[in-house]
Amino acid sequence: MKKLLLTLMLVLISTDTMAEWTKIGESNDKGGYTAYADLASIYKAGNKAKMWVFFDYKIEQKVSGVIYLSEKIRRDYDCEEEHMRTLAYSLFSWNMERGKVVRKYNQPQKWEVVQPESMDETEWKVACGK
Repeated sequence: MKKLLLTLMLVLISTDTMAEWTKIGESNDKGGYTAYADLASIYKAGNKAKMWVFFDYKIEQKVSGVIYLSEKIRRDYDCEEEHMRTLAYSLFSWNMERGKVVRKYNQPQKWEVVQPESMDETEWKVACGK
């Protein structure tokens, strides 16, 4: 019984970091990065969708004194109005979610227009099935 409980606890603890990332694009912005989406995390309700995305940078990024090489973001997408917003994010000190979490934020941001021919548009299309 103890072995079963321990196994269940390990599965529950590790599932948060076991996303299956699918490459959705690359960009030369910010020194270059690869963008991924967790397709299994897509949740749709009406004209809205939510999805986890992940950015893996080629060079160190710096924001408010924090240096990071990858970031995992939970986004909300308005599939009708072509808007998106960040719901939560985590910044990691190393590539591919490795190293320490150097910053974490969990509060919805304001809605923003999805810019045409951008990585944001690519994300929006994946989440909304366009």
